[in-house]
Amino acid sequence: MSLGPTDLRVLVVDDEPVERELLTEMLEVGAWRPPVTSSDGREALERLSEDRFDILITDLQMPRVGGEELVRRALRLDPDLTILVLSGNGTIQKAMELTREGVFDFLPKPFTLDAFLRSMERARDRVVHRAEHRGLQQVIDVLLRALESKDPYSNGHSRRVADLAVALGRHLGLNRGELERLGYAALLHDIGKIGVPEAILEKEGPLTDAELAEIRKHPRASHSILAPVEFLRPCLPSVLHHHERWDGGGYPAGLAGERIPYEARIIAVVDAFDAMTSDRSYRGALSAEAACGRIREGMGSQFDERIARTFLEHFSDITETCPTRDESPVGELVP
Repeated sequence: MSLGPTDLRVLVVDDEPVERELLTEMLEVGAWRPPVTSSDGREALERLSEDRFDILITDLQMPRVGGEELVRRALRLDPDLTILVLSGNGTIQKAMELTREGVFDFLPKPFTLDAFLRSMERARDRVVHRAEHRGLQQVIDVLLRALESKDPYSNGHSRRVADLAVALGRHLGLNRGELERLGYAALLHDIGKIGVPEAILEKEGPLTDAELAEIRKHPRASHSILAPVEFLRPCLPSVLHHHERWDGGGYPAGLAGERIPYEARIIAVVDAFDAMTSDRSYRGALSAEAACGRIREGMGSQFDERIARTFLEHFSDITETCPTRDESPVGELVP
């Protein structure tokens, strides 16, 4: 997505007219679109509630509504808003604290034109990334709804597996980037089932060998569907190998042990749990207790023992993060 400086809407907030004018001139030098300006936080909040902006540049010390309150209320209005805080003497520590609450960047005064334009370029990159992220979420929503309309027994399964995988990943010590990658892989692990005939997906009796072979094509199909999406390429190994077994008896490649991608091993545990505790065309749902018993039995054969043990030891904490089966929205993954 190619969004340039002239495509983005910037709101500048400062109670000093000279400062507003200076920032406007700096943006002009950087070939940015002329900003909208406000003289204090209250006026800025009115503008933010009435219109959409991509980037907010604000001072902290202002009358009526100060910058700190503006930042918090602005993020409640628009969590995607990219905020740059300008901090003078006595406010640098507060600006740093606000970065933990969602502020993208801060510049201590006085700052140079180059430093300001570099910060704005980073802000532009974030806006582009967030826009791509929203577009991807919409595509994922459409794909999963298409899958669930074809296979009603999978309703909510992908989202629950994603939520469970991310919760388990936290207990395994994954960092934020790894959790995000795991979440997307888990959310999309079954998307290849779109190509499986409905007669097989909804069959009430046992599957024939030919039908089972057809079902087992879905990891490669998922991989093929997602491969053209650059953003999702880091997820592909986990999507492809989530049905491998620790003992090498899984599919599609018969990988064993440590050769199975780590995040695929996480998905394998929570995917099995949710599948076992969900109604299927050929059987009713198992109880959580029975499903956990089967996971325990599969430790070291079907599942990575450490991952399965962590799931069982932290079962209550992990499962309480999962939406109910009546409300499994395809929403934002926020690890």
